[in-house]
Amino acid sequence: MTARTPSFEEDFEFVFAKSGKGQNAPPVGGIGRAAGGSRSSSATPAGKRRTVMGALKRKPQVMVKITSFGKNAEKVAAHLDYISRQGDVEVFDARGDNLSQISDDLGLDPRKVLLNYADELSQEGNDGARADKKRGRPRDRVTMNMMLSMPEGTDTGAFELAVRDFLSTQFDTNEHVYAFHDDKSHYHAHVVVRLEGIDGRWLNPRKADLQEWRENFAESLERHGIAAGASPAYSRGKGKGSYRRDLEETRKRGTRRRPLQSPTYDADVEAKAIEKRAEAWTRLAGHYAQAGDQEAATAIRDYVADNYDHRPEAPAPKVPEPAAAPETPTLPRKPRTRDRDRDQDRER
Repeated sequence: MTARTPSFEEDFEFVFAKSGKGQNAPPVGGIGRAAGGSRSSSATPAGKRRTVMGALKRKPQVMVKITSFGKNAEKVAAHLDYISRQGDVEVFDARGDNLSQISDDLGLDPRKVLLNYADELSQEGNDGARADKKRGRPRDRVTMNMMLSMPEGTDTGAFELAVRDFLSTQFDTNEHVYAFHDDKSHYHAHVVVRLEGIDGRWLNPRKADLQEWRENFAESLERHGIAAGASPAYSRGKGKGSYRRDLEETRKRGTRRRPLQSPTYDADVEAKAIEKRAEAWTRLAGHYAQAGDQEAATAIRDYVADNYDHRPEAPAPKVPEPAAAPETPTLPRKPRTRDRDRDQDRER
C-alpha cells in the first residue's frame, strides 16, 4: 500500500498549530486532520499564503510567559511589591491609571493602595456570585503572573502602548495591573491578572491559550509599528528548554540550587517534533512549486535551510529493467555418429 501524501491544508495546520508535538503530525497513509488548531479551516488560499510568507520574514518573536500564580492576598501583595520594586516603579491598573496618582488623589499612602489592590485581586466571588466552588477541588490560585517582552532595541514607548492595548482587549473581563521594567537588556512588562472575571468565569490557561495570546500581542505590537512574530517554536526549528528555570533566573533569585529539569522533557521527542515540522515545511514548498508559485517555494526552502538541520531525501532514481536477452532459435539436434551407424544397420 502506497503512503498518502498529506494535503496542503494538513501541512499548513500542522506547521502553524497552536499546540502539540511531533506525534500530532499530519497523517501519512491515513485519513485525518492535523491536531493543534484549525486556524486555516476558513482561510482563503491568499490568506494562507500571507500567513506563510509572514512567518518567513524572521520577525522578532514576542514572549508571553506565565511566571507564577498567586494563592492568596499575602502572596499577591508580595508579588506587587516585587513588580513595583517596593514603590520605585510605577504600577498601572486595567484602566491605565497609575497607582501613585490614585493614592495622591485619595490622600492615601501608595503602599496602602497597593495592598488594597492585592486584596481586590485575590478576593474570590463577585458580589456573592460563585463565592463557593460547588464541585471539584477548591481553587488554590487567585491570580496569574505574566511577563511580556521583546528583544533588545524595541521602542519602549510603542511597546508600552501595545501592552496596554493587548491587556485591555485580551483580559477585558479580568481585573489586572502591570508595570514596566528596564533592569534587563530588553524592556519588559510584568502583569498580574485576576483569574476570576467579572462575569464569574475563571481563566484556566493552556498551551493553546498562550500561543493565542502571543499572536494577539504580536498583532498589537504591529499596530504600533513594531515588527513582531509569534510562530510556534517547532515551526522555527527551535525546541523547548529542558529546564524550568535557566541559570540566570536562579542567580537572580540568590540560590545555588540547580534548576530542575522538566519531568516531561524528552530530547528524542523534541528532535522528532522539529524534524516533522521541517518535513511539513518542505512539502509546503512542493505544493507551491507544483502550483507555479516559485517565489513562495524558494522562500520556504531557504527558510528550512536556515532554521533546520534537515536534508530532504531525494527520490531514488529509477533503474531501468535489464533488457531481455534475445531468444536463440533451437536447431534440430544432429544425430551422433554411433547412433547413425546403428540406424543404418537396422535398415539393412
